[in-house]
Amino acid sequence: MDKLKPVIEHHFWIVCGIVLILPLVGWWPAVGQFNTEREQKISEIETAFSQVPNGPQPNDSWSVGVNKIAEVTEEKNAQEHYDLWRRQEKMMTWPNRISRDLRPTSYMGEIPSKARVIYRNGYLIDVTNLWKTVDPFDPETGEGTVVFPEAVLPRVTFGDLPPTTEEVWEAQEDLWLLQSLLKSIRSANSDANTLIDSLVRKVSVLELVGGEGNYPDAEPVASDEYGMSDEYGMDEYADLGMDPGMDPSFGEGMTAAPTSAAFDPSDEFGTEQGRYIDYEEGTVFKKRGFYMEAVIEHQRLPELLVELTNGDWPVSIVRVQMAQSSAASSLMGPQGGYDSEYSGGGNPFSGEMMDDPSLYNDGGSGYDGGTAAPGLVGGTPENLALAQAATSGPSLANVAISGMIYIYNPVEPPAVTAEDAPATPEAAPAATDVADPATTSDATANGDDVPLPPADDLDAPEMEAPEEPGLETPETPADDLTLETPDETPVPETPETETPEAPAIE
Repeated sequence: MDKLKPVIEHHFWIVCGIVLILPLVGWWPAVGQFNTEREQKISEIETAFSQVPNGPQPNDSWSVGVNKIAEVTEEKNAQEHYDLWRRQEKMMTWPNRISRDLRPTSYMGEIPSKARVIYRNGYLIDVTNLWKTVDPFDPETGEGTVVFPEAVLPRVTFGDLPPTTEEVWEAQEDLWLLQSLLKSIRSANSDANTLIDSLVRKVSVLELVGGEGNYPDAEPVASDEYGMSDEYGMDEYADLGMDPGMDPSFGEGMTAAPTSAAFDPSDEFGTEQGRYIDYEEGTVFKKRGFYMEAVIEHQRLPELLVELTNGDWPVSIVRVQMAQSSAASSLMGPQGGYDSEYSGGGNPFSGEMMDDPSLYNDGGSGYDGGTAAPGLVGGTPENLALAQAATSGPSLANVAISGMIYIYNPVEPPAVTAEDAPATPEAAPAATDVADPATTSDATANGDDVPLPPADDLDAPEMEAPEEPGLETPETPADDLTLETPDETPVPETPETETPEAPAIE
């Protein structure tokens, strides 16, 4: 005990020394093991990196895979272009008065002179029939869902000579595009039975426009064509420190908002050098511009834009301007078009009438959208009052909309790949050879080998010609009889056995 007494007296310091030594003893082996594992992992990573090729070009498998993906993507792209063209081709229908043998066989193809004369003679009838599809308001009966004078609809004026093939194609193409726009307006008003319930109450301007492009005979555009000129009131807004098209009622000291939302479509599409916008040879599609001024319910503007965008022909909206509708709006045309030629006409409620009411039926003078928008003519006072009430009010707004319609150019059918091409033809003859040679003769006699001609109206009458001689030939049924008689010899024996069995049962 005497020997342990110093240890017991100094046990605190002894324990403290042991505590300080034990961590060092444990830390040293742990660090050594960690360094060993770290060096091992570094060695593995460096070995893996050393096995990666250092060449500048990717390996062969990567190149083959990327090329295969690019090839499949290109094939899908070509197929999509072809499907889009085929979809629009089905909508390119011609009037029934032009017989099938006189219609063009390809897009922008040659049209016979006789067909061009027939088309010119009935063109205004086609325009009137197209105008009726929008359900225009009739001031005589009070029926209709939109105030849409027929003279607002764009049309071309043909001369005394037969029109050229290009003129006929352009006129008919515009009718197809207008049909899509009118269908969108009609769809926007589909839930309305009367004018006062419609989304689109009045259309005062509707035109198809072109723009700049790579035209061979186009004149160069001056640099100041796009300047802000006072012709359209731009300087007035600039002086106020506001952007063109901004509602001046938001400015301090302004007492009233403008009632015209009109603008010049050339501000968006450029000077009209040709029929299409940004025209280039060899592109997938062409773009035809449109411009429209209307009176609508301002809260339902997005619905109208959706209907226009979802038209039969692809449409993209370029610019939209809206202004408060005037309480005393006129039905005799636009309240304020971007040009004076669209603001003609009188006011039926002030006793002023048009100088020439026949303009209501004759319409405009070419692709400019008409010389004026005369508006409603005639009608009962009650129906005119109804039209006035439906096209003016605090919930309505004047809108001006411009956009582009896409017209896909013809595309050749995509080529069949080498893998898919032999699969179908090889399987068919193998099946027919094994089955029976008589089946092939029956198929040709029945006309099964010509499934494509019925799709073409021009070849439809020719289908009957090969069927008649095929039915008249007695060789095929004769062969069938000779082949079937030896196989069907037991067939006549069955009735012979049945006849004696019947009396036996009796």
